Amino acid sequence: MKHIGFIMDGNRRYAKKIGNIVTFGHKKWGENIQNILKWCLAAQIPVVSMWALSKENIISRDKGEIEFIYNLLREELPSLEKKCLEKEIAFHALGNLDLLPEDIQKILLSVEKNTQWWQKLSFLLMLGYSGQDEIIRWIQRFIKDGGNTDELTEETFLSFLDTGGYPSPDLIVRTGWDIRHSWYFLYQSAYSEYFFTETLWPDFWENDFQKALEYFEWVKRNFWK
Repeated sequence: MKHIGFIMDGNRRYAKKIGNIVTFGHKKWGENIQNILKWCLAAQIPVVSMWALSKENIISRDKGEIEFIYNLLREELPSLEKKCLEKEIAFHALGNLDLLPEDIQKILLSVEKNTQWWQKLSFLLMLGYSGQDEIIRWIQRFIKDGGNTDELTEETFLSFLDTGGYPSPDLIVRTGWDIRHSWYFLYQSAYSEYFFTETLWPDFWENDFQKALEYFEWVKRNFWK
């Protein structure tokens, strides 16, 4: 497996389940990210992506909740950078980052720069991300750059995408039991396998991770052949 992706769903339901405020669930997802990175390193998976914040979240959710997530990023990113440096992990922030506060954009760029040389694992953190928005912004860049449609191929299309420089997801894990892909890696997920679990993201632990890997080992991938 070259790439495992995670749609981290269920933070708010987790908070309600234990009778706590919604922001507590978001705090727990931040703590679980480093666990996933540790398990992926042990499994020798070279690329892991995690969808932390969608464009729709930023636009539609309560402003207080979104501001809490921003503050959480400000608090957690320095710790994440330290972990990446210790474990030789290259960090990449992908998505419509212009939707984020300017200071967070600067922090993300700094973490990327400081970890860019590591090769044990590439960690893609998706922020302000939407598969549809990614394609719309691709069209805008293509037109702006004077692109020639006669020369357009599947490969050149990829070069304009935020996610185009990375392997397509082999396995996409979605927690929280919603059975849909929500446009995650929309263009590249034609051959992706999906593992849906009712486990909420803050409750997702190593045994759940191993179940996802076992499922991937069991499934037969014929790539339409």
